[in-house]
Parts: sequence; C-alpha cells; structure tokens
Amino acid sequence: MLRLKLSHYRVVQAVRIHGTVSAAAQALGLTQSALSHQIAEAERRLGSKLFARIGRRLRLTSAGEFLASSADTILMEAGLAESTLMGKADTEPSEVIRIGTFAYNSYRWLPSFLQQIQQQWPNLYFEFITDTHKVPMSSTLDGDVDIAITAGRFVSGGAHVHALFEDELVAICALDKSVPNNGYMVATDFLNEPFITYSTVYETGFEEQLLWRPAACRPHNYLRAGNTEAVIEMVKAGFGRSILSRWAVQPYLDRQELLAQPVTANSIPIQWSALVRKNHQNVELLNQVAQQLQQWCQGQFIDT
Repeated sequence: MLRLKLSHYRVVQAVRIHGTVSAAAQALGLTQSALSHQIAEAERRLGSKLFARIGRRLRLTSAGEFLASSADTILMEAGLAESTLMGKADTEPSEVIRIGTFAYNSYRWLPSFLQQIQQQWPNLYFEFITDTHKVPMSSTLDGDVDIAITAGRFVSGGAHVHALFEDELVAICALDKSVPNNGYMVATDFLNEPFITYSTVYETGFEEQLLWRPAACRPHNYLRAGNTEAVIEMVKAGFGRSILSRWAVQPYLDRQELLAQPVTANSIPIQWSALVRKNHQNVELLNQVAQQLQQWCQGQFIDT
C-alpha cells in the first residue's frame, strides 16, 4: 500500500523548483499553510525529514532529494498515462476489441481484414489474446476475449456462432520422413513417433475427438510446443509428427518445407468460427465485425 499521494510528490517537486513555501504554494494554487501541512504529512507518513529550513528557504535533505528525483519520473508517467487514456479532446473515444487466437496464433490473414474494418470504424482497435489457458468457448463466456476465433461446430445458448470457413486437418512431417504409400495417415501411423502438439488440453473438433477416440489409440509420446509456429518448426527439424489445420501449414507446403497428407481416407474436415458472447455490452458491434469477417473469409481466404 502506498503511503504518499500524487499531491505529496507535487509539493516536494514544487518546493525544490521554487525554493520557498510561498513561491511553491503560489505555483500550485495552495495557501502556505496548506502546503506546509502537506510537507509535514509526507514526512510523518514516511518517517523521514524531507526539508531543512535555512532562513526563508527550504533545503532538501538527502531523503528529500531522493523523493524529488522520483517525483519527476512518477508525475511524468502519471501524466503520460492519463493523456494516453483520455486521448485528444477533439476525437471520439476509441474502442479495443480483444480477439482470442489461442494456440493457432499465426493469423497472417487477419491484419489486412482489420485494415478494412478501421476504414469503416477509424477509432476501433484490436488486441490479440493468446495467453488464456481456457478453451475458446469458456474464454468467450467468461469475458476473457471479445471475439474468439476457433475450430469446431458449436451450439451454445450464451454465444453467437459465426461460421467463417471450411478447412481440413492434415498430418505433417519433415521432408526426410517416410509416409504411407496409400496417400493418407490413420491413427496407428502416429503411435511410434513423438506427436508434437501445441496443447494437451482436450479441444472439441480436433484430433482427440475426431481421430484418437474413434480409433481407441493415441501416440505413446507427446511433446508440447505451446503454439502452432513452434509445432511446425519442431516438425521441420524432425522431432516428430503432428496434425494441424491446412491453412496454418499451407505457406510451408508452398515453399516445400514440409510433407503433408490427409488424415484418414476420407480426410477430417473442420469448421472455423467466430464466437461472440450474447450478453456482451458491445454485442451488436462485435456481431457486425464477426459478420464482416465471415464475408471476407468466404470471399478471400482461399487465396491467402
């Protein structure tokens, strides 16, 4: 708990600058008695003498010098924080939308979409939230994010679900790894090599639900990498195999840095969606953004 208020720092700074109680009080718009009271209160709260009187002037003690130098930084930072949050008086308040990207954090296609959004809403800004440990629906309903972008098919009484685009899961491995001659991989093909994953937390719509459980088997060794980019780099280096959404690995496939095959003979399709909490205070704005993202994905995602 802080013992001093910003007013105490202002008083110490003013006395150091102006030298006398009367001049400092005039600069701050205080009476001399009010300023003297502030000094005495600061000294009482800290248990240190801040000033020594020499004639009509006040001289800073060593403790006072330390506090005065700190006051310069503290007051400057406080002023900067306030002016940043308040913005300019002649502009509309800005609104920040927190987009949950979770482990699939390489949304290379989002920035160009957000540029289009800002042309429509110049004071709308976006933050990417990747450090929540909850599954996307829980993060949305608990208010950790404003819009969650995730895979799976959802039915929720508490969230609006905006379908964005269809995709598929693909098995990936390093270029020097062997792959089945039949052109696809099944659950048993993953058993004897490390399986590299961004998370061991169960997620609806991915390999746990769509591959391991139906096959009644799982890889014997899991290596957790934390996010999709780390997974891809570890797979490229030959540490094991993984399963990711095709859109996440397509640039690496285009550059011939990875091998990829469908998962199962029929492949495993996945649906990417945007989730918005129904009782969010800005639900109408968030739904408009999600709907525009939906239209943008349907028209341009295939080329990204």
